[in-house]
Amino acid sequence: MAMNLKFNVPKPKVPKFLKSIRYTLAAVNGLFLITGIVLLIVGIVLLIQYTKYEELLTQRFFNISGFVIATAVIVLLNSGLGFYGAISEQFYFIAGYVLLLLIVLIFEIIIVVLCYGLRNDAASEIRSTMLQSLQLYTTRLDIAKIWDDLQMGFECCGVGSNFDYISNQIPVSCCHIDYGTISPFECRPQNTYSDGCATVLGEWLSYNAYVVALTALIITCLQIIITSMSGWLAWRSKFEEVELES
Repeated sequence: MAMNLKFNVPKPKVPKFLKSIRYTLAAVNGLFLITGIVLLIVGIVLLIQYTKYEELLTQRFFNISGFVIATAVIVLLNSGLGFYGAISEQFYFIAGYVLLLLIVLIFEIIIVVLCYGLRNDAASEIRSTMLQSLQLYTTRLDIAKIWDDLQMGFECCGVGSNFDYISNQIPVSCCHIDYGTISPFECRPQNTYSDGCATVLGEWLSYNAYVVALTALIITCLQIIITSMSGWLAWRSKFEEVELES
């Protein structure tokens, strides 16, 4: 005689945060908040680095760092709306949040494009500004300090080479001074650094622009996922019956 045995196999329990708008949106918005914090840190660090060479750079560099910071501020403010939308689960708040996500996404794409463009022509961008500031080397102490720090730190001389200075008036910062050197020490064309500062500073600026562009590109990819998820959650809050959490 055959026996029919029935086993009650429990269905796998779906995590609560995956089936509720509140928890899913809060998690997605938490990731969005992190991207804003990263952008803010990158923008501030970039601005501080650029400020050290303010007299040598064009406004284009400061516009980019300012734009990164402004985008980060918008992200932080919008994340507040996202958390409120997660708590209230009201469609119009979530829809407004998604709309701002799309705007932020556009801003992040702009950051990527601007930084990649700056990466390719940083040296040519700063050359004329550096030539103008070098003319003030002997008359302004603040300009002289910037140039001396630049030439010693990057081991370079002049804008293009030591020929930007009069041969008998080359700054000591253009030459490497070995430990134990006794005065008088004269910096001559024969022992100056071979690289011009426009080249080495341009390479440093290009690297910074590349790092910012790569960071913004990664955040943009995350932003696409965040925006898609948030749009889906907005649709659910409008057209589906969802579980309400107390």
